[in-house]
Amino acid sequence: MLNSKAFTKMLDLFDAIPAKCPVIDCKSLLKPQELLAHLLLCHRPEDSMVEIGAAWHTVYDVDLAKLPAGCNYVVGVIAYAGSNDAGLSRPIGPELQLVHHLPLMLMMYVNPPAEDLEQMYVLYLVSPVAARKVSARVSLLDGPEGREMRGLRCLRNFLDAPLKDSEELLHGNIDYLVYSARDVWKLCRRDERGTLYVKIVLRGEPNLFETEDEQLDG
Repeated sequence: MLNSKAFTKMLDLFDAIPAKCPVIDCKSLLKPQELLAHLLLCHRPEDSMVEIGAAWHTVYDVDLAKLPAGCNYVVGVIAYAGSNDAGLSRPIGPELQLVHHLPLMLMMYVNPPAEDLEQMYVLYLVSPVAARKVSARVSLLDGPEGREMRGLRCLRNFLDAPLKDSEELLHGNIDYLVYSARDVWKLCRRDERGTLYVKIVLRGEPNLFETEDEQLDG
């Protein structure tokens, strides 16, 4: 059963839990927002990021056996370039360089089993700014190219006003997507390796200098 008080308390706490840096041989453990800054300042973009354009369908696979409860996990690190006709978000040279990209981390947290709270799998986006004009459709799949399973979307800050597309899309630093352990088990039992497939489709134009007024107008 979902205990709303315990669930809210969990959401308030878990984004302060460290996650391991996804760069090979880097052993840094940092809170999600600090980890994104670490990736931008201490590593080359191509060491951790994949460039994604608007409306691209990207699927990440997560090995649940390597995802212990009570930990944050980096599903993928994204350099979001926006649409092809934006004319601004192109990498320069053979290596990925962040020009007008919006850096994003797709994160997952699994809460430890508890008597008053069903085990949950929580997906969320971390970005340098709460860019409301960039949105993501995130879902779990029953295979690499399988059917989608939608989750339950929750605002991170319950004082925030819901966005117009709040029931369908995620935004960086603004909201969560929650799945029950039973939903995840239904998907993973179809895969012999116990792999969970996470699909993300981004839309909108990246703007690291988006102002609060622009966010409200959007």
